[in-house]
Amino acid sequence: MTWRIDRIAVPESLESADAADLTAFVALANAAWRRDSGTDLHDDDPADMLSRWQEQTYHRTTAIVARDGDDLAATGTLDVELSTERTAEVDVAVSDRHLGTDAGDAVLAALEDLAREQGRTVLQSWTIHRADTEGERLVPPTGAGAIPADDESTRRMLRAGYVLGQVERNSVFDLHGSYEAVDRLLEQAEERAGDEYRVVWWTGRTPGEHAEGYARAIARMSTDVPVGDMAAEEQVWDAARVLVRDDRLLRAGQLMGVTLAVHVPSGEVAAFNELQIGADRTRPTSQWGTLVMPEHRGRRLGALVKCVGLRNWHDAVPESPCVSTFNAEENRYMLDVNEAVGFRPASYAAAWEKNLS
Repeated sequence: MTWRIDRIAVPESLESADAADLTAFVALANAAWRRDSGTDLHDDDPADMLSRWQEQTYHRTTAIVARDGDDLAATGTLDVELSTERTAEVDVAVSDRHLGTDAGDAVLAALEDLAREQGRTVLQSWTIHRADTEGERLVPPTGAGAIPADDESTRRMLRAGYVLGQVERNSVFDLHGSYEAVDRLLEQAEERAGDEYRVVWWTGRTPGEHAEGYARAIARMSTDVPVGDMAAEEQVWDAARVLVRDDRLLRAGQLMGVTLAVHVPSGEVAAFNELQIGADRTRPTSQWGTLVMPEHRGRRLGALVKCVGLRNWHDAVPESPCVSTFNAEENRYMLDVNEAVGFRPASYAAAWEKNLS
C-alpha cells in the first residue's frame, strides 16, 4: 500500500484543538506494547509524552504516523540526544488492524531518512516480546537471552537491516506483597557497605546539594551499563539538566523517587536508583536507572539503593501495584539482586542497531 506519512505537531496542551493526533498516537502505541508484551506495564501517559515533546533543550524528538486514509496505521519517533554525535533512537508501533502490512516498514524508513537529515549514522531501537512465546529463538551476540525469531516486530527489524545486539529482561516486583526478602538483603547490604557510605532518599525535585553529583552519575549510565557490541556515546549531564528534567516531570504530574549511596570520605555519588510513576498513582511504577560506579563496586551498593528505594516507595506511593524494570540478560549481578528481592520475569526486550553510513 501507499501510506501517507505525516509529522505530528506538538500542541500547547492536551486540551488544544490540535491535540487529537498526540492522544491517538499514544493510544495506538500503548495498545501495541500491551499486545506485544502481554502486559499493561509500559503504558505512556499523554501528559508525560507531551512534556517530553515540548522540552527539547537536551534532546530532539520527532513523531510521525502512517495513515491509511483517515485511519492511523502506525506510529514512530526519532529521538536525538543533542550531546552526542552519531547515535539516535527510533521506535515503531503498528495498530492491530494493520499487522501484516508494511505500515511499520514505511514508518521505519521515514525515520531513517529523518535521522540522515540530522547527521545521525547509527540507529538503535527496542522491541518488546512476550515471556511465554514458543518456537524458534534468535540469540544476540552476547549469548545471553533470546527472542522469538518469527514474530512481527522481529521480522520488521531484520527486513530493514537491523542487527540484534542484546536482549533485556523486563522484571516486575509486587509492591503489595512480602518485603521479607527486601529487608533481609537490605540488612546484608548495609553491613557490607559499612560507615563508608550513607544513603540519601528524596521524591520530587532534586535537592540542590545533590544535583551535580547525581548528574555525573546519570551520565555514566550512557557508558557503564552493559550494551554488548552496540555503540555507546557518553551523554552530558549537569545540575541544570537534572533540574530541567525535574521541572518537566512535575508539570506532567509525575513523581520521581531517587536513592543515592554517597561515599562519605569523598562526597561522591557511588550508586543510585530511580523510581518513577505518572499522574495516575494506581498505575505500575517504572524503575529508570540503577547504577553502581565501577570504582565503588563490590560493596553491595546496588542492593543497598534498590532495597531502600523499594521500601521508601511503598510508603510514598501505596496505591501503585508493582515496579517494572529492564536489565541486560548478561548483567548477572543486577539480575541476582532483582531475583533475591522478588522480581519475576514479565517480558523481554530486544535491542537493535543499524549503521546508516
